[in-house]
Amino acid sequence: MWVFRSVFMLLLYLTLNLYIGLRFFAFGRLLLPSLKGLIFWPCYVLLASGFIFIALFRLDWIGPLRILGMYWPAAFVYLFLFLLVFDLAGLGFKQFRLMPAGAGAAFCLTLVLLVYGSLHARNIRTTYYELSIPRNPGMESFRLVLVSDLHISPTVDRAWTAKIVDRINEASPDMVCIAGDIFDSGLETVADQAGIAAELRRISAPLGVYGCLGNHDTDRSSRSTDRIAAFLKDTGMIVLQDEIYEAAAGLYVAGRKDARPIGVRSSRLTLPELAASFSGFESSSKEELSNLPAPARKAAVILLDHQPVELPQTAAAGFDLVLCGHTHRGQFFPGNIITRWIFQKSGGTHYGYWQKDAAQAVVTSGAGVWGPPVRIGTHSEIAVLDLRFTP
Repeated sequence: MWVFRSVFMLLLYLTLNLYIGLRFFAFGRLLLPSLKGLIFWPCYVLLASGFIFIALFRLDWIGPLRILGMYWPAAFVYLFLFLLVFDLAGLGFKQFRLMPAGAGAAFCLTLVLLVYGSLHARNIRTTYYELSIPRNPGMESFRLVLVSDLHISPTVDRAWTAKIVDRINEASPDMVCIAGDIFDSGLETVADQAGIAAELRRISAPLGVYGCLGNHDTDRSSRSTDRIAAFLKDTGMIVLQDEIYEAAAGLYVAGRKDARPIGVRSSRLTLPELAASFSGFESSSKEELSNLPAPARKAAVILLDHQPVELPQTAAAGFDLVLCGHTHRGQFFPGNIITRWIFQKSGGTHYGYWQKDAAQAVVTSGAGVWGPPVRIGTHSEIAVLDLRFTP
């Protein structure tokens, strides 16, 4: 089935690219009558397949190819949509139908959107939530900052990372939780690793900085998460991979391994298994967390899980609050429509606050970008959660 699906998607992509290419070749001939297909089509094929070459052959070091390759998926979507609208609008008007000027208009509109999206992606917003947790861990309230999907890479560089850290520290959090995809394609693509480490060390939170790994947090060469985990731990982050950590008396943070890490064959504990795996704690803590019924428990347990794919199951496992990322809220329209449908279908949400019975979750749209460095219809953000305990 997956082979059929892959072949179908490839043929669809090639067909749509051919449609776009034909329209722009006609537009190019309008501007430059001497334009030859032998010049246009090789350039167009390189443009349309640049991101594939980057992924397959690790050509991130070729700057122009990387930039064109990263922008093309977004350009492809908007060029196709605008061309389709112009062509449909021209039905019945023979003099306008397939007129090369429509391609020129589509190009201009797409360029405007990409410029706007590039600037908007770097504008990191702060989103606020106020939540109540029915526990009595010995404190009335505290402030938690949730950030996810930095995707540190040649695109999200030290300057972008520094801006994210500044936004975190401006919120004066008691605790910071980073819900995966901290890196984009491993450490190999990050030239200034020392600078990135210095920025991450600047995060200030009295109760600590906690993180889980996402599906992109794997090394290309080793096909492992070990180097990234070690790098993050060296910055002072507490990296939790199917582990639970006591952040303060009566307050615990748990972190899951990712469900589908890229290029890595890995399994993870189920939610009930993770809830019962409080190794390394005093026996009284083990008893309190794993044996008492959830309503009678005083301790609060916050769960980091990169992908919001099992939100309905978290309450039954005894977790009070789940913090996720991964979806980017679609990153650019119409991706947000697609992610909303996918994650609502699984019983959760692709963005924002979610609640069902005793389970609560917050899914952030992320502070960085994957692929096209643009955001259109979504925001780069950090989420500030003011948590109050109501026994």
